[in-house]
Amino acid sequence: MPKHKEVNLPQPGSRFAKTYKGKTYTMEVVKEAGRVQYKVGSKIYSSPSAAAKSITKTEVNGWVFWRLHKRAVKTAG
Repeated sequence: MPKHKEVNLPQPGSRFAKTYKGKTYTMEVVKEAGRVQYKVGSKIYSSPSAAAKSITKTEVNGWVFWRLHKRAVKTAG
């Protein structure tokens, strides 16, 4: 049977910091309208990628940008 990745979303209240072009940004995982969402500054985004794009102004994989892939993904077998 092939292995697959099982994604565990970060829990509300979790915070992740990223330094980009000399400035440090913090993303907080929040629960809004019954859904897990991602807050940078005072703005709320539907995904880590949208939160990262608000900083970089270009398409970016938010799981990699915020290093969530190393913290929140496990291999199931």
